[in-house]
Amino acid sequence: MRIHEMTEEIQTEMVKIRRHLHKNPELSMQEYNTTNLVMDVLKDTAIDLQKLKGDTGVVGVLRGEGEGPTLGLRGDMDALPIKEATGLAFSSDKEGIMHACGHDLHTSVLLGTALVLNKKREQLNGNIKFIFQPGEEVMQGANYVIDQGVLDAEPKVDKIICLHTWPQVDAGKIGVRKGPIMAATDTFDIRVDGSGGHAAHPHKSTDPIPVAGQIVSGLQSIISRRISPLDSAVVTLGQIHGGEANNIMASEVRLSGTVRSLDPEVRDQIKNNIAEVSENIAKAHDTQAEVTFHPGSPPVINDESLVDIMDTAVRKELGDDNLVYLPEPSLGGEDFSFYLEHVDGMLFRIGTKNDQEQSTRSLHNPGIIFDEKAIPAGITAMSSFAVEFLK
Repeated sequence: MRIHEMTEEIQTEMVKIRRHLHKNPELSMQEYNTTNLVMDVLKDTAIDLQKLKGDTGVVGVLRGEGEGPTLGLRGDMDALPIKEATGLAFSSDKEGIMHACGHDLHTSVLLGTALVLNKKREQLNGNIKFIFQPGEEVMQGANYVIDQGVLDAEPKVDKIICLHTWPQVDAGKIGVRKGPIMAATDTFDIRVDGSGGHAAHPHKSTDPIPVAGQIVSGLQSIISRRISPLDSAVVTLGQIHGGEANNIMASEVRLSGTVRSLDPEVRDQIKNNIAEVSENIAKAHDTQAEVTFHPGSPPVINDESLVDIMDTAVRKELGDDNLVYLPEPSLGGEDFSFYLEHVDGMLFRIGTKNDQEQSTRSLHNPGIIFDEKAIPAGITAMSSFAVEFLK
């Protein structure tokens, strides 16, 4: 039986599971009921299941009939602290918590893939390691998995892939891209110190507020004048705080922002530029700027050979019309990138857009509605990739 036909047989059940997860979302690192559901759905398969420490997250190993490499398949499970506004009959029952990034679909797709591959075990020359990951939204889950030795435990993972919903691609289609597909996400804080004093006597103190203003302007020139226009990057200041009263010179101003980049060298350059610009502007005005960086996730850079395998798999099972090459990467971040510091891998997109406006809203929007045609497409794509990789 073809993989897409096997997917059709379980499609109704997987949609039902997705709606249950959507109705009962759980925040990052608190996915206890979701974890138990995964264990229950897969309990009668040949997959060796184990909960992660803390009872949130599951790892399952399916050993193929033949010898070969081990492929990791990762799906994240956590929801967001967002009040849902979709109007769906199966809207969240938990006030202020919503699956607004499609992780309910991710979990359902990975479950469906596990059920399909369990029946394809005799065709697999190698192993599958299913990773139902907690805590992606807080950028903790991938390292939580890695630190427990999941990648290195026998059978050791050789390659790894994951999927993500995408409201810019039509439902039922699979989006792929070679090279960078998601950005590194770093944050930074800047503290500009002044001396404080009376507003009527500015010449007797150092004022950090105009200095902070010049730093804001100076940081905007990093992308336009120091980074090649052929390299994608963003520096955004999201917060600025300073002063306590209208007649008091502020003693300090605090700024914070984020940096998004696709190239590791550009990432390092921007970090150095932010410190250089901030410190030198402050020094020129007899003040001091202290810059603190908080490294986030690295960029997601797809292994080109794995994209080629997905190309073959999707065309074979879903047809040429359902494969889309994404014209540009996203500057959003994904903690899947932490796995790629250890093994080569690939992230692909499952389209969730239809002709309804709510399906085109951005991820994390309280009103976004994901077209459930993405579920069978995702199961078929991930399952057929695994069979193609381990044939």
